[in-house]
Amino acid sequence: MNPENQTVPECPPQHIIATSQGQLSFRACGSGEVIIFLHGLLGSSKAWAFQFAGLSSAYQVAAWDAPGYGASALIAADIDAYVQALHEFIRQFGDKKVSLVGHSMGGTVASRYAARYPAHIKRLVLSCTHPGYGVPATAPASEKLEKRLRELHDIGAEAYGRNRARDLLPFADISPAVLAYAADIAAATHPEGLRRASRMLQLADNRPLLPRIAVPTLILTGGEDHVVQPRLTADLLALVPFTRHIEMPGLGHAPYFQAPAYYTGLLQDFISNDGTR
Repeated sequence: MNPENQTVPECPPQHIIATSQGQLSFRACGSGEVIIFLHGLLGSSKAWAFQFAGLSSAYQVAAWDAPGYGASALIAADIDAYVQALHEFIRQFGDKKVSLVGHSMGGTVASRYAARYPAHIKRLVLSCTHPGYGVPATAPASEKLEKRLRELHDIGAEAYGRNRARDLLPFADISPAVLAYAADIAAATHPEGLRRASRMLQLADNRPLLPRIAVPTLILTGGEDHVVQPRLTADLLALVPFTRHIEMPGLGHAPYFQAPAYYTGLLQDFISNDGTR
């Protein structure tokens, strides 16, 4: 299919569960072994439309709205609070181990979860992500975040969403439908949810925990990803006892949108082969 003509599959409906920190929203479909997806700062459970469509015939596929996103309640800007929310979400799927796919922000949460709760994870995919920025608690909020929040306030959600979609997908051959879909997701971002998630990433430092990860792990990096700083990628690659690293040629920070069939194929190959090749 010509990427310019690509359309976006419909997502499954949103569901809500109660947790100890308030309600959590998510989407799920399919049956079988469970794969759970965690989105990035500009995402939501809707970011995984292509993966729902591509994987749900063989797996039970679920994706959360991180705290402060979608209909999920705000929680403290503390990565351990996010890990606790994830733990309660994963427990909704029973006692079997799940495969966990964390993208960008979601990967920072996923890697910490895998180090803390290895008994619940079968395989781990860390996609275009990092170990956290590890700034001291006395540090101010990031200048980039404050600029984004001012922009959202000044130009409104719709224009803000379009700007963020172009940041994620700065490629000439992106389907207008995919670009518009990414813009709609970014436009739905809750300012306080974004503020707390960004602060959580600022303060998080998974470096001491990463060597403890004891499950088969796939690290995916984008050859044209200019969002994740190279030094943070290097930390991740050096510290995680990963099974495999794949650099996706020509892909930026949203490979699940830019090349969904290729990206989904990488996930399926790793998950279906126990991470052995």
